[in-house]
Amino acid sequence: MKFFRYLLILAVGLMLSGLTSYAQSNFEALIRENPERAAGVLHSYEYIPSSETPAPEGYEAFYVSHYGRHGSRRATGDGVGSIFQLLGASHEAGILTAEGEVLYETVAAINADHEGMIGELTARGAREHRGIAQRLYDRLPGVWNNASRPDVHVQSSTYSRCLLSMANFTDALDNNAPQLKYDFVTGSKYLDLLAHDLYQMDTLSTAAEQVFTDLMLSSSIDTARFIDHVFTQDPTALFEDVNAATIIFMIWDAACIQQCTETPGANLLERFFTMEEILDWYKGENAATYTMVGNSVEYGDNVSWAARDLARDIIDRADAALADGSATAADLRFGHDSGIMPLACLMDLSGAGDRVHNAEATDSWQSFRQVCMATNLQMVFYRKRGAEPLVKLYYNEAETLINGLDPVQGPFYRWSDLKAHLERRIAQCTF
Repeated sequence: MKFFRYLLILAVGLMLSGLTSYAQSNFEALIRENPERAAGVLHSYEYIPSSETPAPEGYEAFYVSHYGRHGSRRATGDGVGSIFQLLGASHEAGILTAEGEVLYETVAAINADHEGMIGELTARGAREHRGIAQRLYDRLPGVWNNASRPDVHVQSSTYSRCLLSMANFTDALDNNAPQLKYDFVTGSKYLDLLAHDLYQMDTLSTAAEQVFTDLMLSSSIDTARFIDHVFTQDPTALFEDVNAATIIFMIWDAACIQQCTETPGANLLERFFTMEEILDWYKGENAATYTMVGNSVEYGDNVSWAARDLARDIIDRADAALADGSATAADLRFGHDSGIMPLACLMDLSGAGDRVHNAEATDSWQSFRQVCMATNLQMVFYRKRGAEPLVKLYYNEAETLINGLDPVQGPFYRWSDLKAHLERRIAQCTF
């Protein structure tokens, strides 16, 4: 989802100057607390402990339906290699400042980590999924140690970062409950199910580019300050078809992915970007991300449409697990941001699926919260003899609700109510 911003900056040039003041808001405070959050969809997973509501009396958890985005990964394009080559040529030409040399050395280390590993899961990404699985086991040991329900069905995207996320997640479960029996499946069929192409992708990309442009043109980013900090002379004179904004964008991307690779060296985000610039970059990126995969007033229906078959799969597999004699403990799915966000939109999850105008998203919808690396949705099913099954939802391991759907008690929904809600939402996907 980075391609549209790269093309945008090449075309527009972003000749930005001047300062814009922000009113203090929640997203600002959170990014000031941890600037790595400004990486948005590239932000590594943060587990934040939260309260746990006990099940109603007599109910016990027995089945889990899960979707997880792959964990922290390397960059999926050639941006790191491109900025490494540009800085390398600048180093050879002797036009880097002392700070520019520090930048070059760190980018060289990030590039070395990327060689032959573009888009692949990092060690941090593996730890993220192992941690999520361990906490899921610790929270629901009865689900994973029920002798009559040892089966776990596992679907994965064909991308190796998803397959390795799946492997680490299930290995962590297996270390705790070795009696579980796994059925692993992948293939183009499952890639299409878990991360279906969005409806009218070109329309979404164009809209995302536009909202990004509008926000960045009113930002505090000063290209001259950044270039003068890194180069002793104008680098664009040495490189054809590269402007200052393009250079800064590529450095921004390398700075954002650094947390995923845990590459040693200077902290690029905090060393080379002012806090005001970090906030401005984030605001533009966040609005573009929300336009592309969020439940915006303008384009949310386009996004939700992509999850209709996935939602149907969740319903059908849950019903099968609820049937008498079922041996299924869990259905686990491993995919991408382009899979879990449409699902959150279709379900109308509180927070992740909230619907606002795309240009106004940043104050209420945060990509580092809603679609970071290893983002996950867990649906935990509870049963009680003679009573209807209940379901509790977790988003990034925190209890969550569904907009407009009344729970029975606390965060617990009747499965019949939740299923009917999903059926209605699927029926609304009429493109």
